Amino acid sequence: MEADYIHLIVNHIPIFSVGFGLLILLWGLIKKNSSILQIALVFFLLGAVSSYVAMETGEAAEDIVEELNVASHDVIHDHEEAAEIAFWFTILTGVISAVGFFALSYNIRWQNTLFGILAISALISLGALLYTAYQGGKIFHPKSQTSSVEIIPAHNSYLDIPLLNQLT
Repeated sequence: MEADYIHLIVNHIPIFSVGFGLLILLWGLIKKNSSILQIALVFFLLGAVSSYVAMETGEAAEDIVEELNVASHDVIHDHEEAAEIAFWFTILTGVISAVGFFALSYNIRWQNTLFGILAISALISLGALLYTAYQGGKIFHPKSQTSSVEIIPAHNSYLDIPLLNQLT
């Protein structure tokens, strides 16, 4: 499998992991349930690990995409820069999650503050990941690119289709 294809598969995992983790974290804070909070922490750790994988596959995919000449070097560079920022915010969120496991295990009194910081970090990470995805979308879907797909108008009924019209 080519590195660009693997990158297209893997790069969605951090976005969904952090997004679902943030929702589950908020739910766990509202319910004051440590089991729900632990699930959120696992999602954030998954997001951190998968963001590393996305960065590594992205480096390999960059060479392939530059050879295909489907986007300018500036567009690829903007995506790469956004990915590095998102990567470090997601790693920070993962590190805070690891501390969160410690705080939950030992019932540390400052765990509410920690989970508040984690929520802010996850929100920033999610924003950075979504911006990175937006920049990545420009690589294969630039607005200046014309579509080669023929648009076929919708039919009002099956009788409008000539072949089916002959059968009735």
